Amino acid sequence: MNKKSNNIIVNKFGGGIMVPEFILAAKDRISEQLNNGKNPVIVVSALKGVTDELLLFYNLLKDKIKRNQKIGRSSEKYVEKLINPFLLGLRQKHADMMNHAQIGQEEQKKILLELDKTLDNLKSDLMVVIRFGSLTIFQDKILAYGEKLASIFFSGFLSSNNISADYIFAEEIPIVTDSKYSNANIDYEVSEQGLKKIFHDQKGVIVIPGFTGKNIEGNITTLGRGGTDTTACFVAAALRAEKVILWKDVPGVLSADPKIVPEAKTVEYVSYAEAEESGKVIHDKAIQYVKMHETEAEVASIVDPEKKTIVGPESSGNKGAKMISFKKGLYLILITDEGMSEYGFLNGITKIFNDYEINMVLIRNTRDSLQIVVEENNGELEKALLELREKDYGIIDSPVNMVTLIGSLDWKMVNTFNDALISMCPDAQIGAFPYKDCIRLEAIVKTEEMEKVIRGFHKIFIK
Repeated sequence: MNKKSNNIIVNKFGGGIMVPEFILAAKDRISEQLNNGKNPVIVVSALKGVTDELLLFYNLLKDKIKRNQKIGRSSEKYVEKLINPFLLGLRQKHADMMNHAQIGQEEQKKILLELDKTLDNLKSDLMVVIRFGSLTIFQDKILAYGEKLASIFFSGFLSSNNISADYIFAEEIPIVTDSKYSNANIDYEVSEQGLKKIFHDQKGVIVIPGFTGKNIEGNITTLGRGGTDTTACFVAAALRAEKVILWKDVPGVLSADPKIVPEAKTVEYVSYAEAEESGKVIHDKAIQYVKMHETEAEVASIVDPEKKTIVGPESSGNKGAKMISFKKGLYLILITDEGMSEYGFLNGITKIFNDYEINMVLIRNTRDSLQIVVEENNGELEKALLELREKDYGIIDSPVNMVTLIGSLDWKMVNTFNDALISMCPDAQIGAFPYKDCIRLEAIVKTEEMEKVIRGFHKIFIK
């Protein structure tokens, strides 16, 4: 399996697809691949809302245990009062999905038997939390159950439609990760070998829970934001798949937010670099795996597979602007202190933001000012600004948004970008900075001007 396979297709079904409106279409897509002689592999997210429910319940249980520990009271009563009703609710949610998926009663009984085994394991793990209190490793283990339950449901769903299918949990493969709980990274070489062994003699469709893995100590880990994308792209790379398809409830990647630009259109092709810079096509961790062996990725509509965006190597035939994205919740910090030119000044400023774990999105230095755009991501920004003001740096801060043009752009487009920005927004905060082989041009604008700028750029560069 060193060379790229011509028949393996990895399919990622996220929570937005594991819903009544699209579940039958998901089965149809797998049937089509089988009929075309392909070998589909499936990676699933939890049913919509289940991960949030697990996290909320875990935090509720954690808070109640802490309160009881303070007063020396046992928490065992929560088994009957909280845990059992919660598990029944999860069971019913999956049973309801079986009805929406038109699974017969006999087949439902078989699936429910498998679900109940995993729910019993979840109960045992929640009991451990009650006895020993909350630890970081427990949260990942609890959250991973959403994807496990979904894999049991989906493999049973396919089997009930005469598609030979089985599930295997990530820790059984195993997909091995480091110990960065809640944001773990896959050990590619070790995990690749495990996956190849599983698939060597495998017949039928395999369903794998996304988002999860285990570290070398055997503890369950989760892969962080976009974790199911990461699992799917890793599986595609490890198996040298023909392609990986990220199924969506939208027609691929759009050139802009259709709520702002109603005429936004599907982008037919983006390069790996353009996808990385956009931040909205494939999650950062995931895209590294499709780049490894130049695996083609598709972001496709579950109801109309022809409406899709292909992600692949850079192509000379796919130049020009592709899409416009934006980021909200930013602050522009303007510093005009006379000591800016002194050695170590910038380092002192950035250290304060780093100390408060505030993400710096952009830094621009001019002759008479230092401009830093930061993300208000953790509630600590005001503390950082207070510390900066105490140093009397002459700070001015204001809320802003970022508008970004993504594509294979040339120098002329940089000038057009800045000219257009000034014409639409004469007091724009920061314009684009030209560099060779541009992929991303950014503008920092006042919050109330963002949508106007997006519509203007779309009309000029894309429409």
